[in-house]
Amino acid sequence: MAPRAPVNAPTLLVVEDDPTLGLELTAFLCDEGFDVELATGVQQAEQALQRPFDLLVLDLNLPDGSGVELCMRLRPYVRSGIVVCTGRSERELRHALLRGGADAFLVKPVDPEELSAVLASVLRRVTPVPASPMRVSVPPSIWRLDSIRQCLFDPSGRAVDLSVAEGLLLAALFAQPGVLVERAFLFDRLAADGLPMTAARLEALVSRLRTKVVAAGGHRLPLATSYGRGYRFTAHAQVLGPSAPPGA
Repeated sequence: MAPRAPVNAPTLLVVEDDPTLGLELTAFLCDEGFDVELATGVQQAEQALQRPFDLLVLDLNLPDGSGVELCMRLRPYVRSGIVVCTGRSERELRHALLRGGADAFLVKPVDPEELSAVLASVLRRVTPVPASPMRVSVPPSIWRLDSIRQCLFDPSGRAVDLSVAEGLLLAALFAQPGVLVERAFLFDRLAADGLPMTAARLEALVSRLRTKVVAAGGHRLPLATSYGRGYRFTAHAQVLGPSAPPGA
């Protein structure tokens, strides 16, 4: 089951007839902070689009119709950003779709991280930004880890109790904020404390931690997944000393 999306997450419809690929993309993009629904054909997509979506990921070869025709037909009526993902790489097709309605065109096999980045870029272009008379400097959101009390403090100061495995995982990531921490390193770090891991168990640990943090305070854990490689903590991170208060 895909994790619950954060409040006000961008809504995304993935139209993909390959069920394995569709489920993999859905799980990955949910972890990236999107509220994702999956359709396996034109008819399911049309039914889903009875409600608005911020973004649409569209395969072209669908079992019950043409993704090209669907894209062209939808464009005048939807405000969604449309990203085409297809195994077809013809130059003429790419130009026709970009002129006729698509906002981006990716050729399969698609790197999930690249897809997430393209979706974020398209979302910025299709989402209106309110005008502001001045730019206000926003202080960084700081996440704090108390490895003694096994507790994570989100930017609002709300505490999230951690399991031993969650605490060790975050300690490894907080030691190198902004840097990709390879899965092999995490396996060794957890195994050294008697917590042997497999790729599936590590992914489940990360998924549960993300869900726990959102449920505790509504903040999305800024933990980026590098598909098949590891994880990166993308916000300001601080490890508290034995006696440091959460707001120090």
